[in-house]
Amino acid sequence: MSTLRRPLLTAPRFLPLVGVVIGAAGGAAYWIGAQVWPTSIAVALSMLAMALLAARMDAPWGAQAGSLGMLGFVFAVLIKYNALMGLSTASLPFAVPPNVALGIIMIAGNAASRALAVSMKPTPLGSLGIALALGFAPAVFIGVPGLSGLVAAILGRIAYGAYVRRNRPAVGAADLDVSRQLTEACFYLGALATRAYI
Repeated sequence: MSTLRRPLLTAPRFLPLVGVVIGAAGGAAYWIGAQVWPTSIAVALSMLAMALLAARMDAPWGAQAGSLGMLGFVFAVLIKYNALMGLSTASLPFAVPPNVALGIIMIAGNAASRALAVSMKPTPLGSLGIALALGFAPAVFIGVPGLSGLVAAILGRIAYGAYVRRNRPAVGAADLDVSRQLTEACFYLGALATRAYI
């Protein structure tokens, strides 16, 4: 009787189908990513998609949901590294010495991600306004790559904020750190997506 109650995908004979679904998700993520970013980032995104899906679908086979936090951190670092490598040759709408443009983009990404982390918790409107103005100013200052990065970071923050509200009673310190990591990675991906214009 208990065998009948098990989900279809927990049956050993269907485990290869789980692999087909996970592989298809990875392939789709790669194809979509390759339309916008360099291959290294598209591969990293496809690996992330497969790892997240495997953590959900392989749960009956021993995958630990608690390892998702570390997995997310590793992929955030991997994606940020590849995005920053792609941005290392970026130019800005104003003249800067060699190798300075990437540093300015990093300033904008870090400032925006921390401002968006502030917005995750209840904050007096005046303080939130100051945090957002200070955090967004560097992105606005660098023009198209900064604005594109800011849009991507804001979308990442909105999506993660919705996830947290749906799954937790309150925002904790770990949520703020995840928000910061996610929005910083999104900022760099957004800035890199405009590489044809910079």
